[in-house]
Order: sequence, then structure tokens, then C-alpha cells
Amino acid sequence: MKILIIEDDPKIIELVARNLAAKWVEAELLSASYGEEGLELVKKELPDIIILDLMLPDKDGFEILRQIRSFSDVLVVIVTARGEEDNRIRGLQEGADDYIVKPFSAGELVARMKSLIRRREMTEVTAAVAKILPTKSSLIIDAASQTASFGSRLLKMGPRHYELLYLLATNKGIVLSKQVLMQKVFPENDENDTRFVEVYINKLREEMGENLDNPKIILNEDTTGYKFVGSCTMVRGALKGMEG
Repeated sequence: MKILIIEDDPKIIELVARNLAAKWVEAELLSASYGEEGLELVKKELPDIIILDLMLPDKDGFEILRQIRSFSDVLVVIVTARGEEDNRIRGLQEGADDYIVKPFSAGELVARMKSLIRRREMTEVTAAVAKILPTKSSLIIDAASQTASFGSRLLKMGPRHYELLYLLATNKGIVLSKQVLMQKVFPENDENDTRFVEVYINKLREEMGENLDNPKIILNEDTTGYKFVGSCTMVRGALKGMEG
């Protein structure tokens, strides 16, 4: 497991390194204090996950994230002192997989990274299930691994994307208001600030190949909410049932 931290604060690097040594012994930590140096290491070392600070000496972290996303789908966790919702939303829109605000618990950071890695591994299992599971449905949701595929293609999404998709799919044909979705999926945020829901819905639509101007699976209900109208098959650990 190779982890790259792009961070100019040596104390943060030391903190992460110490916790990795104690709680994730098989992980190898690489570090870069500058954005350009970090980009070169991404290309050269092919890390499994990146911890990215937004305030770097040479380049804005958002620009570094955009450049990474132009050639790689590596997992990226933003760690920054910029805790405003606008910055968090922007980070997710630019392609970050998670966002942690300083000061933070290093133990929480390690736990979140492990969760992202496990989810990435489980999505590969779901993709295999989608190819061999006979079904007329385009969408397959595996409740055991909390992953999903669409048209035999793996959906790349984080835990919040899955929760949102699961809620909509299990309430097929029912309009769920943006406020309800905020309460269920983003309880730590103001339920009336529904931008998080809108960003995540658009990401799900893009993953399923939807036309954002004329979606056919997750529909807008005026400006109040969304409803799922596609076909869906729910499975639970289907691959295990096929072993042997």
C-alpha cells in the first residue's frame, strides 16, 4: 500500500507517518512539500491513495487535484484548514474522494483512508458480479459491499454517493425532498443548504451515463426533490454465493 502526502507542514507529515507506522504497518509513505513535486511522484510512484493539502507554496491544491484527475483516478483525500462549505463542495466537484478539515485526528484520517481502500477493492468484486449475474436490470446494488454497477460497468462512488443512490432506488417512484436527503446522507450540514445533494446527484448521473439536461433514471421533481424511476436489482454478497 503506497500513500503519498502532498503537504508543506513537516509536523503534519510526521503525525501521519507516526500513525501509519502504528496503525497501518504495511503502508509505505511518500511525501512532497510542493505541488509540482507531488505531481511528478504521482506519475512516477503510482500511489494507491493521496493526502492533499490545498494551501501549498507553489500551487493551489485545487489546481493540483485537477491535474491529477486529468490522468489518474487514484483516491484523493483533501486535508486542509479551509473548512468552509464552498471549499468542501468545490473539492468534491473537482474529484476528491473525501475531505478532512484541520485540525484533525490522525486516527480518523487513517480510518477514512482504510475505508476508501476497502471500498475500492469491493467495487472490483461488484464489477465481477455484474458481468456474470443474469439480470434484466441495468442497475445492480450489492448491499453487502455497498457498491453498485450499471450496465455491467462499475460505478465509481464514495460512501455518500452509495447512501444517496440506495435511498432513491429503495424508494422507487417516490419523490424524496432535498431536505430529507440532506438529513439522511449529510446530517452534519444545514438541511436547507442542498448543494451537496445536487453535486452528488449529478455525479451519480454522470457515472450512469445520463444526459444531465434530460435525465431518464434519477428525475428532478420541480425544484423540491428527486425520484428514481429506473430498474434495479438488489443483491447481497452475490459473488460469495457463486464460489465453489
